[in-house]
Amino acid sequence: MRIFWLPFIIVLLLNIAVDYYIYSEMKKSKRLGGELSRLHIVLAAVAHVAIIITLLLPFSDTAEFSATSMGNVMKVIWYYFMFYVPKAIWALFYQLSRPKPLPRWLRITAKSLALILALLALNAMWLGVTSTPYKYEVKQVEISSERLPQAFDGYRIVQISDLHLGTYENDTTFIAECVDAVNALKPDVIMFTGDLVSRTTDEAYSFTGSLSRLKAKDGILSILGNHDYDDYTDMPPEQKREDHEMLCDLIGELGWQLLSNEITMLHQGADSIAVIGTENFSKGHTPNYCKLETTGANISDSTFTILLQHNPQLWREQVLGKSSIDLMLSGHTHAFQIVIPFFGRKISPARLVYREWGGLYSEQDQHLYVNTGIGMVGVPARVGVPPEITLITLKK
Repeated sequence: MRIFWLPFIIVLLLNIAVDYYIYSEMKKSKRLGGELSRLHIVLAAVAHVAIIITLLLPFSDTAEFSATSMGNVMKVIWYYFMFYVPKAIWALFYQLSRPKPLPRWLRITAKSLALILALLALNAMWLGVTSTPYKYEVKQVEISSERLPQAFDGYRIVQISDLHLGTYENDTTFIAECVDAVNALKPDVIMFTGDLVSRTTDEAYSFTGSLSRLKAKDGILSILGNHDYDDYTDMPPEQKREDHEMLCDLIGELGWQLLSNEITMLHQGADSIAVIGTENFSKGHTPNYCKLETTGANISDSTFTILLQHNPQLWREQVLGKSSIDLMLSGHTHAFQIVIPFFGRKISPARLVYREWGGLYSEQDQHLYVNTGIGMVGVPARVGVPPEITLITLKK
């Protein structure tokens, strides 16, 4: 695991500054200036030492350093920030109470606001690691198109994405619940848009019993995500290739149809629609395996077409206004596993990287749906963005 030490040192120094500020404010209080202020400093010192020791541990990017091990490391980092983000919010808004000319009621309001916002942040971060990741949400979306064959009016697609099975170690409980929820929707077809695992195939073996229970009239169509190629390990090329083949074989054993730059047709009576499944598209961080240009070349422009592609960035790169593809389904972003409601809107740091990061996007009669995933990668937490199962109903 690569550690970026300069940003970490800057964050550490800022947190120490917050600790000092809080300590100095506590010392001014008759109630807080004694044992409580000293306890705060002791807890702060323990937190700093714990995070430094964690980051100094020997890390490896080999297969042996599993997604579970990575998850435990990231959980320590999360708890560290859960200790400091609320404190930083409190310190920032507490400053609003400092100007002398302010009326007393405004100073009290500012202090109360600082405390409320800090507690809200603490609660969201705590739920983000203990509760939210294990409460799935079913989102229902309608896609209307004049190009859709009449026989597919009302056709039900359930999209799932980004299982990242290594996150759950060997506990199959939550994935089994998600499988039951998908089956209860009685889909015509299930489409999985990549990232079955986080690092290597062995993460998936405990879950084959649950995942093989997924049922749909027209089957389960699957593609690969960026984490499904062993590119996040330092395994030798031959070992990578073997592990990747094992993953592809496992997907087949589940009864899923893997589309690796391939096309399949879905039929309803005499009507049909095309589904293109492309391998992962990348703009440079990992290899680009996508071959949309050649894969979709033989599909007639008059055919209603669905594209399965893990990375939503492909939509603007090669789909929107550049092809006759009607609907693209993606995952990948996870909404960075944090969404903050703001006056009726939802804000995510994912927007800094991905123009389309979650939900439905429509332009020029072409549509993109970005599923924010079920599992987790990196920090094992979800704040304001529960695991997603999407029911997409096609309408003529």
